[in-house]
Amino acid sequence: MFNKGTWTLQGGGFDIYFKVDQFHYVWQSLDSDGTVSAHVNVETSLDGNEYAKFGVMLRQSTDASSPYYAALVTPDHGVFVQYRRQQGATTGELLLPDTYRVPIYLKVGRTGNIFTAYTSDDGVTWTAVPGSNVEINIDGPLMAGLAVTSHNPGSLRVVTFDSVSIQT
Repeated sequence: MFNKGTWTLQGGGFDIYFKVDQFHYVWQSLDSDGTVSAHVNVETSLDGNEYAKFGVMLRQSTDASSPYYAALVTPDHGVFVQYRRQQGATTGELLLPDTYRVPIYLKVGRTGNIFTAYTSDDGVTWTAVPGSNVEINIDGPLMAGLAVTSHNPGSLRVVTFDSVSIQT
């Protein structure tokens, strides 16, 4: 749901990980290089899991095994930068220090085949996450958006995002 500049998303699903993803995704097409950023503001659990994830993602398609690149925050374990380099491949990840918590500004971007994650204190000045550059050979447009998984198929996670921006 979108209301007065704030997105409220509910997401279930097992996880965004391994070779197949289960999550809720709101997106729009990004035709070329660009970024998606958001302020992950509030999260609540309806019988949630400490590994629930929510954040920003660039994805090749809606296929559950699609290549993707994302910066996702968890309730208890900080921020994960995750990626799948090829269709059906196992997910790779980089865990940031667990000092990163909601609320947090997150951004992911693509320049050519290089994907990078960023954090910010104010949504204006962005700092690249050290070691987050990953090469993923994705041709053509991407889906840029907001992702939520509860890490528990029987429950929902409710997350609000504001300051959402998709830029080319």
